[in-house]
Amino acid sequence: MMTDYLTLAGTALNKQPRQLFGIATRTLKSSVLPRLPIDIDRRYERQVPEEFTPRIKPIRDNTIRLQKSTLNKREIYERDVTAVLNGNLSFLNETVSFEDGESISVDVPRVIEQSLHWKLKCWGFEHLKPIWLTAHEPSEISDKEIAIHRSWLDDWIEDHPIATDSQYLRRYWMPHSVCLRILNWARYDSLFASQLDETFRRNIRRFVYKNAVFLSDNVEHGVGGNHLIENAVALVVAGIYANEPAWLRQGQQIFEQAGEEQFFEDGGHIERSPMYHLIVCQRFLTAVDLLESISEGSKSLRETATDGVHFIERLRPPDDQIPLLNDSVFGEALPLTSCLEYAQSIGIETNLHSEPDPYRSLPESGFFWLGTDDSQLLITAHEITVPHLPAHAHVHPGQVCLWIGGKRILTDTGVFEYSAGTTRQRDRSIQSHNTVQVGTLEPVRLASSFWMWGTLDPEVEFSEGSPLRMAYDVNGIGHPTYTHERTVERVSDGWQITDQVECKNESALSRFHVHPEYSATLNSTDQYVTIEDNEGIPTAELEALEGNKMTLGTAPYHPEYGKEQSRAVVTLHREDSGMLGVILRELN
Repeated sequence: MMTDYLTLAGTALNKQPRQLFGIATRTLKSSVLPRLPIDIDRRYERQVPEEFTPRIKPIRDNTIRLQKSTLNKREIYERDVTAVLNGNLSFLNETVSFEDGESISVDVPRVIEQSLHWKLKCWGFEHLKPIWLTAHEPSEISDKEIAIHRSWLDDWIEDHPIATDSQYLRRYWMPHSVCLRILNWARYDSLFASQLDETFRRNIRRFVYKNAVFLSDNVEHGVGGNHLIENAVALVVAGIYANEPAWLRQGQQIFEQAGEEQFFEDGGHIERSPMYHLIVCQRFLTAVDLLESISEGSKSLRETATDGVHFIERLRPPDDQIPLLNDSVFGEALPLTSCLEYAQSIGIETNLHSEPDPYRSLPESGFFWLGTDDSQLLITAHEITVPHLPAHAHVHPGQVCLWIGGKRILTDTGVFEYSAGTTRQRDRSIQSHNTVQVGTLEPVRLASSFWMWGTLDPEVEFSEGSPLRMAYDVNGIGHPTYTHERTVERVSDGWQITDQVECKNESALSRFHVHPEYSATLNSTDQYVTIEDNEGIPTAELEALEGNKMTLGTAPYHPEYGKEQSRAVVTLHREDSGMLGVILRELN
C-alpha cells in the first residue's frame, strides 16, 4: 500500500501545471456543484435553442470518406449491427444481452456491473458506430431499425440528467463519453436525417447541442493526452453541426496546441502507443477534412496530420497490423491500412500500395527497425514514458519484436483490460516483455491502473546498417540497483541480442515471448529452442550464447481487450552479473 501511495505521489508530481489545475478544477466542481441549490441540468437545457438547422453536409461527406476507408471491415460492422438490433451489446469482447435491441438501456444493473471502460463506450452510444459505418443512404435503414435507435435516445433523455445523486463529471457525464455521444449522433443525423421524423430529428439535435455545451465547459485539461484530442474533435464536429463558431474555435485551438505539444519530431504521438497514435491521427484527419470543407482550414493541423500519417508508414510492420505496444490492441482503432486510406482520401500521399521503406526508424519516438529482408526486428529503445502522461506506458526497455516472412514470431503482450488488478499489472510489467528483468521488482514504480513513477534516462546509439545499443541505470529506493546494456546486431546467420548486466546479489532473466500461432521446443542441452508453425515446419531458432541456459514456459497474450491466449515464453537465466546472449535465426 505504501508503494501505491509513493507511486501516486510521484505520478502527481510529474503532472504539468495545466493538468494539476484541471484536476483541481474537476475535483472542486464534482464536490461543490451537486450540493448547490440549483438545477444544473436545467441550466444546460436553457442554453439549447428550441430549433436550429444543423449543417450536416460536411459531416455527411466526411462520414462517407470513413466508410470507404473501412470497406475491408464492412462484414464485421454489418454483423455488429445485426447483433445490436437483436439486443446484444458488445464492447471489449464482453456482451450484455437484452430481449431485443429496443429494450437496450444504458443503466440497467448488468450494464452498471461492467468495467468503466465498457460503460464509457455504452454511454457514448458506440453501438451506433457500426450503423453509420455501413450505410450512407437513408433508404438503407428500415423504419423498424429507426424506431429501435429512437428508443435508445428516448431512454437516455428521460433518465440521465446532469449532476444527479451527488455526481458531476462522473458516471454518465464523464467528458470522454460525452465526446462519443456528440460524434455518433451527429454522424447518424448527417446520414439519415431525411428518413427521420421531425420529433426524432429535434431530439437528436437538442441532445448533441446539450452535450456540446457541457463539453465546452469541461474540457479534460486535467487528463491531457489523447483525451484532449477527443475533446477537440467533438467540439469541431459540434461547432460545424450546430453552426457555433465558439466551439469551432475552441476545438481548433486544442488541436493546434496538441500539434505543438503532443508529438515528437518524427510525427509520433508522445504516449508512444501505436493504437492511440492511430486514434489521434484519425481525429486530426477528421478535423482537417471538416475545417477545410467550410474554408476554415489550418496549415498547422494539416502538417501535424501529415507527419502523423508518415509516422504510421514508417512504423508499419510487414503484416500491416500495429505492434501491440503500450496498451495497444487490435480492433479498437481504425486498422493501419484504413487510416492510410483515409489520409489519401483527404489529399495526403502515402505508401499504402508499396513496400515500406526498410530504413524507417523513428529515433525521437524510440522505435527502430533492423533488417531489410524477410527477417525484421523492431526495437523499442526509449524512455519508458513521458513523465506527465504515464497512463498507457508499459515497462519494456530495449524490447524486441520479430517478423519472419511477414509473420509475427516474437511479440509484445497487448493488454487485457484497464481495470486495476493483477492482470493489468502483469501486462504493463517488465515480465511481459521481450527484455531483461533484474531481481523480482520493476525498474520503475507501477500501481493502480495508470500510475507510473520513475525514469531510466537511457542512452541510445544507432545508425542505419549498424548495431543498436541501449544502456541505462536503475538506482532507486525499493528497486534492485543495476545497469543494463542491450546490443542488437545483424550477424551472418541471424540476429544477435547481447545483454550486459551489472548487478549485486540479484539474478537476471531475458525473456522472448512467442506468438501463439507457433510452438516452441527446447533441446536436451537447454541451449536451443526451435519455433515451429502450426504445420510443424521450423521457422526460427534461438541459441543461447556462452553457456547461458534456457527454460521454456507459458505466458498470456492479449491481442484484444478481454481476450487471452496462451503462448510459449523462452527465458535465459543468470544468477549474477555478466552477459545474457542469444542468436535468433530464420530457418528456411
